Amino acid sequence: MRHIAASHLPVPAVNDSITLGRETIRQGAGFDRPFILSNLAATVIACARLLGDSSATVIGAMLVATLMGPIMGIGLALVDFDDRLLGRSLAALAGGALLVLATGLLFGRFAPDAAPTHEMLARTSPRVLDLIVALASGAICAYAVASPRLSAAIVGVSIAVALVPPLATAGLFAAHAQWDFARGALRLAFVNMVAIQVGASVVLWLCGYRGGRSGGPAKLTSALRREALSIALMLGLVAILARHEVDLLAQQRYEAAVRETLVAALTPRPEVRLADLLFTQQDGRPVVIAVVRSPARFTSAEVRAIGEKLPHAPDGMTPRLRVRHVEVDIETEGP
Repeated sequence: MRHIAASHLPVPAVNDSITLGRETIRQGAGFDRPFILSNLAATVIACARLLGDSSATVIGAMLVATLMGPIMGIGLALVDFDDRLLGRSLAALAGGALLVLATGLLFGRFAPDAAPTHEMLARTSPRVLDLIVALASGAICAYAVASPRLSAAIVGVSIAVALVPPLATAGLFAAHAQWDFARGALRLAFVNMVAIQVGASVVLWLCGYRGGRSGGPAKLTSALRREALSIALMLGLVAILARHEVDLLAQQRYEAAVRETLVAALTPRPEVRLADLLFTQQDGRPVVIAVVRSPARFTSAEVRAIGEKLPHAPDGMTPRLRVRHVEVDIETEGP
């Protein structure tokens, strides 16, 4: 009876599935002509629609791009102890990222000067949520490769966590020397790359991809040593993004408190309306610029009195208030 039960174990089928998965990942991890052409096309599509503020076509660029392939190759190489695949995948990822970045830079040089669009600005400030989405996407993509029935899920993963749009955004900003925005977009791309690789490696290990090129299964401790750099980067990114998240929430609470204070200060004057509110820095000190619509200008004493009511900035400094006056005419119906 024991012999009969053992004969029904699908070991050959599992091994065939792992072999097929390895070959699928290796084929997608090369820097070849299809890889170059698809990423070039994806970058052109992404740049055109990032400038046009079209989210639908940016999603189309995500589907055309193939930068996910080398990251999956890195994830497999680390758990499979395949140094040759690791080198090839790293080279393909670096080459693909530079190709997308250079194409975005070139596109930005010939594009007309315009204010950054919402789609561009949305890719300049990575958050903890972006890392979580990328980690889950790498895991799902790896599981889709390991499970032929879920291969179509890779399409959804490509939409959920994209690599070409932030790299193209960095190139567009760099073309106009907007370095802060460019660095923010590069950080988002880097966060996505690291998190996708870690998520893919974990799932591939759990699915049985363990040292297939080294002649036998690898121990968990050996795999963890191989993943040490990736894990360290992940933990560092979590700490940095968590700190950024805390600072962002503090800034949002501060801006809301400033707006509430100004609205309350202007309530006794119903003819005055707060049109806009800007936050900036000057000489290391926070500055609040209030744009108001009013039939009469505010005096320096009035501005000073309102400014003294403003809450402190998140760094503890007292903000300086500036009022930009937009004159309006108020007409009333005669008797």
